[in-house]
Amino acid sequence: MAVPEGQRGEGRFTVLVKANMLAIYTIKICNNKNVFLEQYQSALTNDIIRTAKDIFIYCWTANNILIRKTDEDKEEKIKARRELQEHAAIECNNLLALMQMAQTLFHLKTKRIKYWGGKTIEARGLIRSWIESDTKRYSQM
Repeated sequence: MAVPEGQRGEGRFTVLVKANMLAIYTIKICNNKNVFLEQYQSALTNDIIRTAKDIFIYCWTANNILIRKTDEDKEEKIKARRELQEHAAIECNNLLALMQMAQTLFHLKTKRIKYWGGKTIEARGLIRSWIESDTKRYSQM
């Protein structure tokens, strides 16, 4: 029996999909040279793109740390995974700060910042939920 859309939980890879979509969206809008002026490419735009890509890469890397009950280095793997997840959440905060700078510097519309910021906040929320889920799961090992 199908679960109604409003009652579905987040899928296992939703955080990866959202982080990837955030990075792709960021790259696309930052490559609009009519808005993100080339003279600020190295001063700000490259940092924005790098931060968005880092969010996805940290999530991807954390997801690829497999932890089994039988692993002798289980605690180190759990710690490494958690650190990567936390770095991803921190980078979401950093991306929000960079967006504020970009809004002023490039005169971005409030509508764009709300949408872009919303994508970032959504990704950060999913990452934090993932951390909580891992904490519960690995405390039972």
